[in-house]
Amino acid sequence: MAPLSKSAAIVGVAESDEIGNVPGKSALQLHAEAAYNALEDAGLSKADVDGLFTAGYSTYDTGEYLGISPRYTDSTTVGGSSFVIHVGHAVAAIAAGYCEVALITHGQAGRSARARVERDPNLPTLQYESPYGIIGPPIAYSMAASRYMHQYGEDRARQAFAEIAVATRKWATLNPKAMMRDPLSFDDYHDSRWISYPFHLLDCCLVTDAGAAVVVTSAERARSLPKKPVWVLGAAEHHD
Repeated sequence: MAPLSKSAAIVGVAESDEIGNVPGKSALQLHAEAAYNALEDAGLSKADVDGLFTAGYSTYDTGEYLGISPRYTDSTTVGGSSFVIHVGHAVAAIAAGYCEVALITHGQAGRSARARVERDPNLPTLQYESPYGIIGPPIAYSMAASRYMHQYGEDRARQAFAEIAVATRKWATLNPKAMMRDPLSFDDYHDSRWISYPFHLLDCCLVTDAGAAVVVTSAERARSLPKKPVWVLGAAEHHD
């Protein structure tokens, strides 16, 4: 196979019309808003889409809701990095001739539609982790963070965590759709309550209602579109 670098490009990106607490919209509605906005950003329509990539939702159900009948679908789910992996998968699918215009989309009503979710009792995590209180990302990742601090030093790690929180909030103040737009100082960060050592409240991501989408297409198609494409230079993944 020929090298995939610059064989495809990102030509459209968008979010749902609203982000934050949006009780009047379902996850699929947020999916749809983001998808249509991304296609509009790319100068394409849903009729152009022949590859659909989603995680956490059936690609078939999502496609039906969007009015899309793709030739190729991918529902690889690996948590929050699913959609980064989908970009690499889309590039490979385009190079293989499975599709030409790939739509990567996700919507989630995580804030307004919160409810207790029953877990499969056969999952290994429920047998070996949950009995010890490991029941969510802040707790699971705290172990990796503690190891990092042990290896590289607590002061260095704590400062890095604080800089991430302050920097992301700074960018959020520039985004009219951002849920949190008040300035955040280092003192604010260090004064926030503990969630799971070494993570403070302000280390943890917000639970929001939102949708986002990315459009990837072939190099030839990308050059014909009105906006300057962003070339995909490389992609990789590792599973353990």
